[in-house]
Amino acid sequence: MEAKAHDAASIQSWCINYVARILDTAPGNINPNVEVERLGLDSSTAVALIMSLEEHLGIELMPELLFEYPTLASISKHLATKLPAAAGGA
Repeated sequence: MEAKAHDAASIQSWCINYVARILDTAPGNINPNVEVERLGLDSSTAVALIMSLEEHLGIELMPELLFEYPTLASISKHLATKLPAAAGGA
């Protein structure tokens, strides 16, 4: 699977929408600056988030990533630095 270009805002938006679906709430109710466990994700749903994010971004991610970057905002910023820049110029 090839990695796609994403910025922190698009990754965060995807994460917010994913968590909102899991928690059966509106995306506006998800604060990206709150630790995911405080949002209501348990360990299995947190791992599911990472696995789905891995598929969405096209890169391999470690489940432990949420321990290092415990909020949707922090993980989004981190992942944006690990992904290729948007296509253009050669």
